[in-house]
Amino acid sequence: MASRRGASRSWGIGRVVLYVALGLIVAVATMLVTAPASLVDLALQRATDGRVRLADATGSIWNGQGRVVLVDVATIANREQQVVAPRGPASLPGVVIPGTIRWEVSALPLIIGRLQASASHESMAKPVVISGNASRLQITGGSLQLPDVNLARLGSPWTTVRPTASLAVTWQPIALENGRFNGQAVLELRDVASALTPVRPLGAYRIDIDGTGTASVIRMSSLDGPLRLSGQGTWSPAAGLRFTAYAEADEAERLRLQSLLGLLGRRDGTRTMIKIGA
Repeated sequence: MASRRGASRSWGIGRVVLYVALGLIVAVATMLVTAPASLVDLALQRATDGRVRLADATGSIWNGQGRVVLVDVATIANREQQVVAPRGPASLPGVVIPGTIRWEVSALPLIIGRLQASASHESMAKPVVISGNASRLQITGGSLQLPDVNLARLGSPWTTVRPTASLAVTWQPIALENGRFNGQAVLELRDVASALTPVRPLGAYRIDIDGTGTASVIRMSSLDGPLRLSGQGTWSPAAGLRFTAYAEADEAERLRLQSLLGLLGRRDGTRTMIKIGA
């Protein structure tokens, strides 16, 4: 009789343990299935050292949407020194990319530590595929068109100049490995204008980004317009952006652009030197 009671007690304890285990499994599975899209913002923040965030995220981490914010990290650092905490991604200083980014994440590859996802923007011809693991991500090539981008939230001196432009971005397959950017991208800014001058447009400009090694090389050149810009610099996860450019106005518009050039940087002969992060 004693042995039966002992076996019965053991089975009772075993059932309790089994039910608890099943309950935990169900709870974890439920959290994974219903995990909010805001977790993607946390992943972006960690992967880019806070330089890229996701605002107004809705849906889940598996199928959601939101707006990309290119954050002005220098302003964030100043806020932290002043003990002023931003309330969320949408209130962060930086450029909010117009339009909505949508994504889908496949769950099964995550079991073996692999990411397989797709992302699209309303201006893209087709989604890009994102694959890889925690240390290396690969992104297929693509392009997008943004007809009206407000660049005023890029930080000084752009906060004062308040520039706007249409933006076209084209990129070849990209790899992100241990915080490094490997790949090539081209940005074209057209119909650039500023609230501080009646000269419109100021010009069109091309920015080439070549990511190889520890730092990405950035080159800027003018395509057309009365305000000519040229420059070169680098970007790295450790140092951020270090860029030097020179601005020069055509003779016909030099007088009307004089005050704007004075805000952009300091005079260097007939040109104005603009330094960012240097």
